[in-house]
Amino acid sequence: MTILPNRYPTAEVHLRIDLTGRTGDAALVAARLTAALDGLAAVEVVAPPARLPAAEPGSHLRLVSAPLVRIEAQSRRVLLLGRPLTLTRLEFDLLHFLRRHPDRVFTRAALKSALWPRPDGNDRTVDVHVRKLRAKLEPHLDPITTVRGVGYRFESSAPVVLA
Repeated sequence: MTILPNRYPTAEVHLRIDLTGRTGDAALVAARLTAALDGLAAVEVVAPPARLPAAEPGSHLRLVSAPLVRIEAQSRRVLLLGRPLTLTRLEFDLLHFLRRHPDRVFTRAALKSALWPRPDGNDRTVDVHVRKLRAKLEPHLDPITTVRGVGYRFESSAPVVLA
């Protein structure tokens, strides 16, 4: 049995920033930090602990990890870093299908019979769609692993959520 390393480690990062000055500074800093992180994480303003005197620095920001990709099945929408990602029908179906079956290897023929509306064409059609899907997700992540001589597998450790 082979244990594969986690390609997409997840961790919650806590960032504390003490602010001095006007009360509105915390919200402004949170907005600027959120924009700078470009969807990689969310920022929330947390009230200062009650034990701190009002004269001391006080507002705290907490950085919360967010998934890189969110698949919204009902609306058939995919968000990459919080922004809509344009996918064809087959690209969406392929990503959604593989995400629903993580760590399972599918042959090209199995993917083609499960997702393609017509049986014409050869199994290399799947390779073309996987390549196009990977191109749209790069450089942020590549959750689809090629299993040489067999087919494709979706990595369960990839930061992709189904909604």
